[in-house]
Amino acid sequence: MNNLLLKLKRFLGNKNTITILGVIAGVAVLLFGYSYRVKQAVNPVSIPYALARMQPKSKVELENVGTIKVSGAFVDQTADLVTTMQYMQNTEWYVNYDTVIPNGGLFYKSQLVTKDKIPDTFFDDIPEGATVFSLGVDSHSTYANSIMPDNYIDLYIRATDETGKVIFGKFIESIKVLAVRDSGGNDVFADSQAIRSSSELIFAVKNDFFMILSEANFVGGIQIIPVPRNKAYRVEGEDEGTRVSREVLVNFIMEKVSELSDEINIDEIIQGSTPSTTVDENNNNNE
Repeated sequence: MNNLLLKLKRFLGNKNTITILGVIAGVAVLLFGYSYRVKQAVNPVSIPYALARMQPKSKVELENVGTIKVSGAFVDQTADLVTTMQYMQNTEWYVNYDTVIPNGGLFYKSQLVTKDKIPDTFFDDIPEGATVFSLGVDSHSTYANSIMPDNYIDLYIRATDETGKVIFGKFIESIKVLAVRDSGGNDVFADSQAIRSSSELIFAVKNDFFMILSEANFVGGIQIIPVPRNKAYRVEGEDEGTRVSREVLVNFIMEKVSELSDEINIDEIIQGSTPSTTVDENNNNNE
């Protein structure tokens, strides 16, 4: 037994033996790595793909998503590629606003966004009895672009009365901002690398609020000023949340506009003549 151990020790201590064993180990590592890469490239994996053409801003319906087998090496080299059905199923995805996914196309993470990242989808959630209002603003009136979507604001009015005195006060309070757009209609906060200035605040208010806001917006000499509130500011309840703060301001605006009557004859406005019944009577008399 001792002789055997001694011979083994001498064998392993031989420089030629160490060299040979090193070469064998190196070849084994190369063969294993090569075999792994070949196996990875040859063995296909299943990834999601589109069964139908998907337009920008459209919802990705799972019934339009299938799986296709591609090379494992291709999947490994494409970090942005969606590689599992679980990724598609775990989130409600929409096609990005600047993207079209063709029939048979693969899905890439940069092409898919959640609903809140799609411009103008807030229109889908406008409550019944409400109307979208766009308030013209600039960088100064938005506190250097500090008013953002989901912020709550109050609206103040500044005007001058018949005596030349300044009228200033809170008009409507607790309004949720839905979107902020620049002069080109782009989302001011959609791209952190783009420098954009706020040009309009978009929010929804009840129809009667919309009418009085529109009238205030059209009357010359009246300025509507947005004032942001802190994150905790909110009056509980949908109906009691947004409300007119000072009725005197409403009366001030209403004094400057004329209400349309439902009894006004449309023919009179279009033709500038007497009602159509009178016209018919005159025609009959002429005959």
